[in-house]
Amino acid sequence: MKEYKETLHSLTYKSNSDLSLYSAGYEQCSSGYEYGPKFRAYELIHFVLSGKGELHIDEHIFSLSAGDVFIIPAGKIAYYKASQTDPWSYAWVGFLGISSKTYIYQLMSSTQKIYIINNIDTVKYKNCIFDILSLENNTTYDYLKANSILLNIIAMLFHDINFDESNWGKASIADEVKFYLDTNYAEKLKITDVAKFFGIHPNYLTRIFYYKFGVSPKQYLTDLKLNKSRKLLVTTESSVSVIANSLGFEDQLAFSKAFKKHFSLSLSEYRKKTRMLATDSKK
Repeated sequence: MKEYKETLHSLTYKSNSDLSLYSAGYEQCSSGYEYGPKFRAYELIHFVLSGKGELHIDEHIFSLSAGDVFIIPAGKIAYYKASQTDPWSYAWVGFLGISSKTYIYQLMSSTQKIYIINNIDTVKYKNCIFDILSLENNTTYDYLKANSILLNIIAMLFHDINFDESNWGKASIADEVKFYLDTNYAEKLKITDVAKFFGIHPNYLTRIFYYKFGVSPKQYLTDLKLNKSRKLLVTTESSVSVIANSLGFEDQLAFSKAFKKHFSLSLSEYRKKTRMLATDSKK
């Protein structure tokens, strides 16, 4: 593994800057190499250069190969692993700052798979990242040089996804709130906090969201969590408390009550029933 980590400035300094490099690196993975699950306080973008691997984020599992880019936003827990037969290599860049979340949000909202960008010339990004890796010290020169390369990488991404500047910000607030809920549902969100984030009154948020989607944002968020919990119950051995916590429920009891009310089955009944059906279908 090759890595350059900027250590001249503190995380507080970086967080309060407009955009600041945290680290950049390159990895040629061995067969089945795994990383995570890991939580990060900075934005992270990987560029797949060769081979294949998987990204696990939220309840999603993405199969990736050369030419793909995967985004791991700050605050998300992600896990990724290389293929056993064709392990990938990738380069990455991590950054933070006042504008970092906006740039990540713009990139993610402009792609079909939210966390994934397909069919990118990742080699040119590797070349930029290797320019960062060639820096030998942590001086002011290196800091400025690395950040100029970071800005170029972000600029190239916006160009490669054909970011539509003219339409940015014209989507309705309801659409923006839905996207926010879709990507942050695992947090312990309150609609009042979401409204505050968008600078609007909670009642107004509820009204425009219901008008657009036919359901209140609170109910949409609950339904989203519960539907995602079904997959976790069937595909993992995680305990109810772990699933409840991973989906941002207040506690295990609140999760259990909401699930039974929604699906008319207890959590244990649902897990047992769906697994029996899956077993029968294989006979």
